Amino acid sequence: MYQIILNPVAGKKKALKNLQTVEKILTERNIAYQVHKSTCARDAENIARRLTEDGGKNLLVLGGDGTLHEVLNGIVDPTQGTLGLIPSGTGNDFAEQMKLSLDVEKATLKILNGEAKEIDYLEIGDRRCMNVAGLGMDVDVLERCQKGRMKGKLKYLKSLLQSVFKFKGYPVLIQNGELEEKHDVLIAAVCNGAQFGGGIKICPGALADDGKIEVIVVETIGGRWKLIKALLKLLKGKILEYPATTHFHCDRIKFIPDTPCTVQLDGELYTGLDFDVKIRRGLKFYC
Repeated sequence: MYQIILNPVAGKKKALKNLQTVEKILTERNIAYQVHKSTCARDAENIARRLTEDGGKNLLVLGGDGTLHEVLNGIVDPTQGTLGLIPSGTGNDFAEQMKLSLDVEKATLKILNGEAKEIDYLEIGDRRCMNVAGLGMDVDVLERCQKGRMKGKLKYLKSLLQSVFKFKGYPVLIQNGELEEKHDVLIAAVCNGAQFGGGIKICPGALADDGKIEVIVVETIGGRWKLIKALLKLLKGKILEYPATTHFHCDRIKFIPDTPCTVQLDGELYTGLDFDVKIRRGLKFYC
């Protein structure tokens, strides 16, 4: 039995269209399923929690990174049951990371004919994150996106350009084991996946099954031209080559901003979240 969790508005209603194909394939194969449609923010999380209260289930997500994020946070025990994704969002960054097909039929058949493999996820405070989390300019970009009227990737690019000229950065204490360092941060990110923002590769070598947190810290260094150079490196997937970037991996890290700030997990914004990051293993994911 597959429990399908669907975000009807994901990907400009792409999820609803994809559902028709998924249902057709499951029906032809006489595979039992139930469909659960979210109706508001965090409803997919509530659905996943209700479905897994009495043990693991075979969950199938039709949506994008945001829907996947909600479902991951709703699962009572991520080491029980299985999780599959039919990419149906706008950016589909984690789907790209896991090399999932954007063709709904191919993606569905890969799940039905394959086996779920164990991958990692991040635990940040009392929340979970599948792909990339961070604070700094990426959050400023997302906040601008929420206010703007444009849609899709153009909205993100416009907001990114605005942030280059507006965002000033801020001090963050980074605790890595017994080591503490103060950084003036433009971007501080932890990665399980390689990209965010609809294809921007912040950590091209990241693997979702290596048991490590990839940490990327880009320092705020004076001069608008230097920030533009950093942006160009980021857009080209070469931010690790930027002189003011520090990159390392670990299994636990904590970011403490001088003043409370908003952070993002899988593109979802949180205020007041304790940015204490741990790696967790054992999520069974079809990939």
